[in-house]
Amino acid sequence: MALLCVYGWSFAQIKFETGYYITNSGEKTEGLIKNVDWNSNPTTFQYKNSESDEVKTWSLKDVKEFKVYNGAKFVRAEVKLDRSSHILSRLSNQRAPEFKNETLFLKEMVDGNVRLYKYSDGNLIKFFLQTNDGKIDQLLYKPFQFDNDKIAYNKDFRKQLEESFTCTNENQRKIANVEYVEKELVDLFIAQNKCLDPDYTVSEQKKSRKININIRPRVNISSLDLTLNSGPLYTDLGRQTNFGVGVEFEYFLPFNKNRWAVIAEPNYRYFKNEVTQDLNYSYPATLKTTVDYSTIELPIGLRYYMHLNSSSKFFINAQYVADLPLNAKIEIYRKDDSAMNSTLEPQSDPAFAFGLGYKYRNKYGAEFRFFTKRGITNNYILYSSNYETTSFILSYNIF
Repeated sequence: MALLCVYGWSFAQIKFETGYYITNSGEKTEGLIKNVDWNSNPTTFQYKNSESDEVKTWSLKDVKEFKVYNGAKFVRAEVKLDRSSHILSRLSNQRAPEFKNETLFLKEMVDGNVRLYKYSDGNLIKFFLQTNDGKIDQLLYKPFQFDNDKIAYNKDFRKQLEESFTCTNENQRKIANVEYVEKELVDLFIAQNKCLDPDYTVSEQKKSRKININIRPRVNISSLDLTLNSGPLYTDLGRQTNFGVGVEFEYFLPFNKNRWAVIAEPNYRYFKNEVTQDLNYSYPATLKTTVDYSTIELPIGLRYYMHLNSSSKFFINAQYVADLPLNAKIEIYRKDDSAMNSTLEPQSDPAFAFGLGYKYRNKYGAEFRFFTKRGITNNYILYSSNYETTSFILSYNIF
């Protein structure tokens, strides 16, 4: 319930931005549109005339076009759509498209004499072609199955492009090898428009940086204990506060206004200590245990941002954590070096990490991170261990 509340609150922070919509009668109205950076093509959108005005919801039946300035433009169209899946386990056994008539908001990817549109609905992605304000047709691409286990591809979209692209230039020759991929199709359509009109300019959308690189020094508070499973020997190796440093690579996912990011953060950490304990089993003895555990930690996970205003935001993240030992050993021996000599080369189990943080002006940040317990001696049957860590991390963006 708490997570749902946080998500709902953060979703509410998505801003209304200046844009317009065109009604069925052709009337163009400017105002504020809630720009959620749609991952899938919408069927509705929210609009208001001013910041203090009541929010209204418009749908496909009400509006034939809407646009967020410096953002996405959607055009209503009645099209024939083939929803055949591209997932291997769900492939059709027909080469021909299986069309159904649908009314959709299509996202305009390229404007001009030849227009490219995109339709996205979850895993389904289709592209559409329009020439000279004419009919909008789906560009045909369809993987299909035959002879039970063989896969072939209907790539008739290349023939459609050859027939529709009337201006001959060197880019047109790329049609024979173009793939059904957004970037390749966008580049091809832009080249065709430039060939048709030397004064053609590309309508730029305002785009945020997709990748951040952050330097992240930290304070780690760690504890370690060791148990000999074959006997009643327990060694508390103590709790330490030490320093580490890492580099975080943050890739923003292309939807929901840069609220989701994939993060990877290799960092250096260590735990060093020496403990002497007196034993009194069948006879008295003094045992000394030393640990030198230095690793490169490799957390990989997801981050979600919750915007407070244009310069401040909170975030939460969850990560899967692996360790790469650098100089890792645990030595156990009696003080007189007799009998019980053991040298262990620890290897850490994977763990999970959960963080809560704050970022200011996309430049400075801080995070508190908690790690689940992990063993570092599970490669030894005779020993078990518990390694626990919490970290306070500072962040400075360098790119």
